[in-house]
Amino acid sequence: MEDTETLTVMFLDIVSYTKTTSQLSREEVNRLHEVFEDMVLPIFDRYSGKVVKDTGDGFLVAFKSPTNAVLCGMELQDALYEYNELNPKNPLKVRVAVHTGEVIKRKNDIYGEAINIAARIEDITPPNQIFFSEAVFSAMNKQEIPFTHLGLKRFRGLKYPVRIFKARGRHGIRRRKAPSALGGILRILMALGLIALAAYVVYFILTNFYY
Repeated sequence: MEDTETLTVMFLDIVSYTKTTSQLSREEVNRLHEVFEDMVLPIFDRYSGKVVKDTGDGFLVAFKSPTNAVLCGMELQDALYEYNELNPKNPLKVRVAVHTGEVIKRKNDIYGEAINIAARIEDITPPNQIFFSEAVFSAMNKQEIPFTHLGLKRFRGLKYPVRIFKARGRHGIRRRKAPSALGGILRILMALGLIALAAYVVYFILTNFYY
């Protein structure tokens, strides 16, 4: 009998990995992997995610909790957003796909339709986004995860369509830039101008109607 378990699986991969690494030296490629791993591995641990496989351009990670899996993806995107703000010339863009289902466990690896579905969802996930299936949605704590329903999607090789959701909120959203010094000065000048105009109107009314 096969050793099976119901898990939530995540595929995470670097977008345009081949194009990016083809422009780097071997030392730079190693450094890229070190930076990426140093960033994401502690986040996996924080949400009790087990790295099943290093795919070269990303990871296959297994979780006991669907909620933890999606929250992990959201924190990953947050961390990468901060990294890209500090490294605009060499950004790291990733996509995250999550699915819950029964997997076959064999020699420290996992197989089965759940893995195939997660991989298909990853194929349609845009950079800086987190897509997950209806199976994840049904089991997760919906109070902790903001989401958008994207509808049914059909995938090659799968008999039935899969309903897809997108995690939304913190990741992939450009934060408002701090106001510049020039902008602050302009706002002060505008405020002073309005005060001066109001004072003139009051003076005009007093001089014309009371004298």
